[in-house]
Amino acid sequence: MKKIIIILLLTISATALGLYFRPSYPLIGQLDWWNVLTKGYFVGAVSGFFSQGFLDESFWYVMRYTMGGLIAGLVIAMAFGGKSSGSAKKKKA
Repeated sequence: MKKIIIILLLTISATALGLYFRPSYPLIGQLDWWNVLTKGYFVGAVSGFFSQGFLDESFWYVMRYTMGGLIAGLVIAMAFGGKSSGSAKKKKA
């Protein structure tokens, strides 16, 4: 259970960092975080046509942070997550 919490905590915090540092575009600024995470699902047809490239770029930028957090979480959980819950039985000599 502790390993899952470590992985989730690092993945969520890395995603939040990716959303905070996502690129800003001239005359637009930073795109809405909800539209970035959904790749523009809730954007209208006309505005989506003109901003889809920006949305895709921002989405993949955030996903790079998310995957980095996931990989870091897996590595840290495996290294420092503690021992498994299974107990080893000792042989009597």
